[in-house]
Amino acid sequence: MEKFIRDNVHGEIYIEDKVFTELIDTEEFQRLRRIIQLGGGQFVFPSANHTRFSHCIGVYHVICKFLENEEIKKHVSDKDKKVLKVAGLLHDIGHGPFSHTFELVSTRHHEEYTVDIIKGDTKINKILKENNIDPEEVVSVIEGRHANNIVNSLVSSQLDADRLDYLQRDSIGAGVNYSKPDIDWIIRNARIHEGKLVFSSKTLNAIENFLLGRYHMFKQVYEHKISTAFDNTFKMWFKRLKDLYTEGYNFINSKTIELFKEVFEGKPMPLNKYTHLDDYTMFDIFKSLKEEKDEILKDLSERLLNRNFLKISSDLSEEEFVKMKNEFKGNSEYYFDSVTIKDVFIYKDKNDKKDETIYILKDNELKKLTELSEILNVDWKNNVKKIYIFPKYNVE
Repeated sequence: MEKFIRDNVHGEIYIEDKVFTELIDTEEFQRLRRIIQLGGGQFVFPSANHTRFSHCIGVYHVICKFLENEEIKKHVSDKDKKVLKVAGLLHDIGHGPFSHTFELVSTRHHEEYTVDIIKGDTKINKILKENNIDPEEVVSVIEGRHANNIVNSLVSSQLDADRLDYLQRDSIGAGVNYSKPDIDWIIRNARIHEGKLVFSSKTLNAIENFLLGRYHMFKQVYEHKISTAFDNTFKMWFKRLKDLYTEGYNFINSKTIELFKEVFEGKPMPLNKYTHLDDYTMFDIFKSLKEEKDEILKDLSERLLNRNFLKISSDLSEEEFVKMKNEFKGNSEYYFDSVTIKDVFIYKDKNDKKDETIYILKDNELKKLTELSEILNVDWKNNVKKIYIFPKYNVE
C-alpha cells in the first residue's frame, strides 16, 4: 500500500509499507497531532505550531534517505531496516503535553513512556507483533543499544535523523534562518568505516553549519526567555495544584485532580491516563481551574491561559531578587524562584559520558571533527548562569 504525505520541510514523504500507515493511524500516534513540538515556543513564535506528529514522520523520512545510501544499505539487513524505520517513526511517541515542559513535573521522562507504549497493552504493540516486528528490538534502537551500532547512530547520535529533522523543522516553524542543514549532501556523503557511521571530508562545512545552526537555535529559540518563563510558570502552577491536593482542598472540578493523583503522590502516572493527556487537555484544565476559589491557583491558571507568564531575568543581582521577594504582598513561594542553567556547547566529543564523536574520513583515515574544524576546535568552558523568576506586578 503506497501513501504520500506532503510535508513543508521535506516535500513528498513516501510511506512504503502498510505497517507504517497502520502505526500512524493508531490513537497513540494520532495523539502527537495535539502536542506542539516547541512547547512554550508557541507563545514566542506564532507560526511555531508544528507538532510531534509531523516531526516523527520527518524522522522516518530522513532514515529512509540514509538507507538509500549504498554503503549504509550494505551494512543494514532488511529486517533491521524495517525495525530502524519503525524506531524513527515512534521515537517520540511518549512525549507529554507541551513536549519537554511536562517532564518538569512528571515522575518519569518521556523516553520511559515511549518504552511503555511500544511494549505495553497498546494498539501500537499489537500492530508490531502482527507484522512480526519485535517491540523490544524497536526499543533497543531508540535507546541506542541495538547490536548493529550503525543502526544506533542513525537514531541516537550528534548527527542523527532526529536532529536533521527537528532543527530544520523548528527553524522553519519559528520563522528564523538559523538552521537549514544540507541534509541531502550530508546523507549522500555518509560512509561506513571500521564499523562506524562516518562522513566524507566533503561534508565538513555542511556539518559545521549544522552544528552552528543548532547552537543558535538553542540560544535564540529553545532557550528564549518567554519559553523559559512558560516552563517555570507551569512548574509553579503544578506545585500549587499538588500542595492543595495534599492539604485536602475541595476542588470544584475533582475529575481534573484525579488525572494527576499518582504524580502528586510521587508515583508513575498510569499509561491509560498519560495517553489521555495532550496540549488541548491542558488548556481545558487551565480554563477549568481558573474558576477555582483558591486565588493563587486561579491566578496561575489565568497566566498560563492568557500568556501572562512570570518574568525571567539573568541581569538581576541576588540582592535585588531577595528585596523584590521580601516586598511581595502575595505568597512568594509560588511566584519567585531561581534556576541555574548550563551554557550550550556548539559541539562536544562526549555527552553524558557517551562517546558521540562525529568522525570525518579524510584520505582514507578517520579524524575527529574537532581535529579538522577551525570553528569547532575551541576550548569551550562549561559556563553556568542563574536566572530569576518573578511576577511583573504584585499579586494581592
